[in-house]
Order: sequence, then C-alpha cells, then structure tokens
Amino acid sequence: MSDIKKLGQSWIFNWFFGFDQTPTNEDSCIYIKSVLCCAKGDGILSQEEKDWAIGFCASWGVEDWVIEELKAYEANEPLEEVIALSPQVSIAQRDILLSAIWASAADKEYHEQEKAKIRQMASIIGVSEEIVEQLEQLQKEESALRQKRLKLLYPEKSPY
Repeated sequence: MSDIKKLGQSWIFNWFFGFDQTPTNEDSCIYIKSVLCCAKGDGILSQEEKDWAIGFCASWGVEDWVIEELKAYEANEPLEEVIALSPQVSIAQRDILLSAIWASAADKEYHEQEKAKIRQMASIIGVSEEIVEQLEQLQKEESALRQKRLKLLYPEKSPY
C-alpha cells in the first residue's frame, strides 16, 4: 500500500472514529456486512443502502477484494454469526450502530424492521435502547446539518 493511501486511511479513521490505528481489511469487511444485514432488516437491501455502505467502506482505503466481496454480499446471514466473526466489530459498538442507521436511511426510508434489526445488533453487542435512540437522533441531526452545509456551499447547484 502506498504512503499516500496510508495517509488517507489514517485521516479518515481518525476523523470519523477517533482511531489511532487502522482496522484490518477483514474487520472492515465484517463491519460492513453487519451494517448491510441491518439495512436489509425490512427484507430489502436497496441499491442506495448498499451503495452508501460500500462507498463508506471504500473511503477507508480497503483492498479491492473487500469491495468486491461486499458487492456480491446479499446480507442473508444471521446477524449474530456475522458479528461473531470479528471481536473487533463488537468492540466498535456505537459507531457500527450509527453506520447501520445511516445505511438503513440511505434510501430515504428508515423502516421499523430496520430499526428492530439495529436494536437486535445493539442487544448482541451490549448497547442500550437509550443509546440507540440517541444515535438515531444524531443521524437525523447530522443529515440536516449536511443538507444545510450543501445548501450554503452551493445555493444554486454543485459545480460537479
């Protein structure tokens, strides 16, 4: 891996998660598989949900095989089994839940079944209902702030 790619990885993981180290490709893959299982909580993994999760993972600078594996992933495995594949994933706790909320809402609908699946994951990894509700509120606030930022930066239209 090039030094430039490593620099990008370090920056993105520190900015989004406060990490001082970069997770392995294997842990990143399992993390996003868990997120995709939650996004499919309503029985449908929409293209927007899958694109959000895979794009987020790609921004981490993972190896190509991770993205290819995620593209083919249908999110049909039991969530408990996916999470159990990596002890690091269950340590991530709150950030994996927030990522699952973002992915589930990527198609502009955050279904009750997706909320239930996220709460199932929270239960598996030991996060309370109160924290999940706070994370859902945070996602709404971040989404609104993103829209505000985009409107302020590009009131007419994006240059690209």
